[in-house]
Amino acid sequence: MNSILQRLTPQAQSDNGTFGVWINDNKPLFVTLELPWKDNQKDISCIPAGTYKVVKQFSNHFQREVYLLYNVPGRDSVEIHIGNTVKDILGCIIVGMEYSMTDYAIVSSKIAFDKLMSIMPSEFELTIKDIGK
Repeated sequence: MNSILQRLTPQAQSDNGTFGVWINDNKPLFVTLELPWKDNQKDISCIPAGTYKVVKQFSNHFQREVYLLYNVPGRDSVEIHIGNTVKDILGCIIVGMEYSMTDYAIVSSKIAFDKLMSIMPSEFELTIKDIGK
């Protein structure tokens, strides 16, 4: 499976967060939200563009399975999980079905996350690309 998270920077990035689109097999599936870019600082920055191993694992914090990204430079515990705004994120990625620009949020996150968990294998690679820089 070829999964790509495209972040349309600088158009989709501000101090409020970073929007992206999750693409699987050349089809957009979900929208994403991460923190704004702050030099990859733990818990306050989105993660750097790159290709990461992603593994389904149990999260003690969420008390359910989530996806965990491996080999993020200088970071650990970077998860893909449910959330709506950057207040729900500590350096992770949240998925949703659409954007809410008025709130700088994403909506229907649980629906998107459950779909993600059902269609993706327990281990895959995710390529994060910044488009437009």
